[in-house]
Amino acid sequence: MSMDNNIVVFGKGGIGKSTISSNLSSVYALQGLKVLHVGCDPKHDSTLGLVDGELIETFMDKYTRIFGVRDHAELKPSDLIVKGRLGIDCVEAGGPEPGVGCAGRGISLMLEALQDLGVLKEGGYDARVFDVLGDVVCGGFAAPLRKGFAEKIVIVVSEELMALYAANNIAKSVKTYSSNGVYLAGLVANLKDGKVEREKLERFAEILGTRILEYVPRDPAVRKAEFARKNTVVEMAPKSRFAKSIESLAAKILAVRREDCPIPTPMDDRQFYKGW
Repeated sequence: MSMDNNIVVFGKGGIGKSTISSNLSSVYALQGLKVLHVGCDPKHDSTLGLVDGELIETFMDKYTRIFGVRDHAELKPSDLIVKGRLGIDCVEAGGPEPGVGCAGRGISLMLEALQDLGVLKEGGYDARVFDVLGDVVCGGFAAPLRKGFAEKIVIVVSEELMALYAANNIAKSVKTYSSNGVYLAGLVANLKDGKVEREKLERFAEILGTRILEYVPRDPAVRKAEFARKNTVVEMAPKSRFAKSIESLAAKILAVRREDCPIPTPMDDRQFYKGW
C-alpha cells in the first residue's frame, strides 16, 4: 500500500505539536504503515519518544561531518536516517548554536538532501510526518510548503491569542504556496483550559475557511510519557483519553482530500487584532 500522505504539523513553539506529531507517527506505524518522521526544529527533540529517549544526531551535525569528507553523490539514505521503534524512520534537522547562523537554512538543506537521495520519492512511505516550528514562517521553516514536499497541513492551536496569531500567519503561507499542491487540512485544538468555551475557536476556523479536526484533551498520561522519554503516549497508555483522541485525529487526517479543502482565507493583522 502506498498512500503518500505528506503531513506537515505546524504550530507555535510549546503548543504541543511535537507530542502530537510523534504520536501520530506511532499510530500510523502501529497500523502497519511505513512512516518517515522528520523533525524540523532547532531543538531537535521531535523524535525523542520514537527512539527510546535518545537525541539522535541531527542532519546539521551530519552535514558538517559527512558532507565535508564525502562527495554528495556518495551519500546513502542510511547516512541521514535513524531507525526508530515500530520501524519508523527518523530524521532531525537540528540547527546552529543559538545566535549563530540560520536554522531555517538547515531545514532547506535537509529537505534538499532527502530529495536528492530519493527519500521523498513517491511510493517510498505510506505517511511522512513533518513537525515544523511555526512561530515565524520564514523561507526556511516554510520549506516544506515552498519546495512542494508538503501536502496536508495541520495547525496545532490553543485558546490563547498568540497561538491563534501564529496559526493565522501559517495559513497565510499555505495560501501563498497553494499552487504547489499544499492545502490546509484543519486545526487541532490542544486546549490548556479544558473548560474554555469553544465557540471562539470554531469561529476562528470558520474565518480561515477550515475546520477543527480534533480537540485534544488535557491528560496526565502525556506528562508521564514525556518525562519517561522512552515511548509515546499511544504506546505507554493506549487506553488514555489522549491516545484515543490521537487515533481519531490520525484517521481524520488520512481521510481529508484536497478537493474538500478550500484555499485558506486568513486575516490581515489589523483584522486579527480588531476582534472577530
